[in-house]
Amino acid sequence: MSFLLKRILIFVIGLAAIIISLLYFLNPNKKESDNIEITNIEIDEKLISQINLGKSLYVTHCASCHGNNLQGQPNWSTKKDKDGHNLSPPLNGTGHTWHHSQEQLFNIIRYGFKIYNENYDGKMQGNDKLNDDDIWSILAYMKSVWPESIQKKYDTITKH
Repeated sequence: MSFLLKRILIFVIGLAAIIISLLYFLNPNKKESDNIEITNIEIDEKLISQINLGKSLYVTHCASCHGNNLQGQPNWSTKKDKDGHNLSPPLNGTGHTWHHSQEQLFNIIRYGFKIYNENYDGKMQGNDKLNDDDIWSILAYMKSVWPESIQKKYDTITKH
């Protein structure tokens, strides 16, 4: 192959590469997320540790009423227990828990429902054995098992 032919071939290949690149980057149908090359999924180790701690604390302090799988008690929304108290609701995203702000949920775990109704005489009396970090860990665990659609709704409605 002659020197001139090699130069023309290199020029044509370079021009083709430029045209292809321009078409790729100027494509109006391309999504913004297409520009991101995921080579390594970063996992927030702190959040994973918090969720694992929350699960352990939940099993110790909450599961006896709310169930091992956060499922609550059967007929929780319509029945009462033998003492006339409401049954424990599910915390897995299928009940109403996600309708409350993080601050409300924190306060209910910490102080019980008395913080919202001084005459409350139910079973959710709060827990002074848990420190603030423990409570935030339990909440992180609870939210981690909610369906993705509920997590998105929760994030939307709880933004200030």
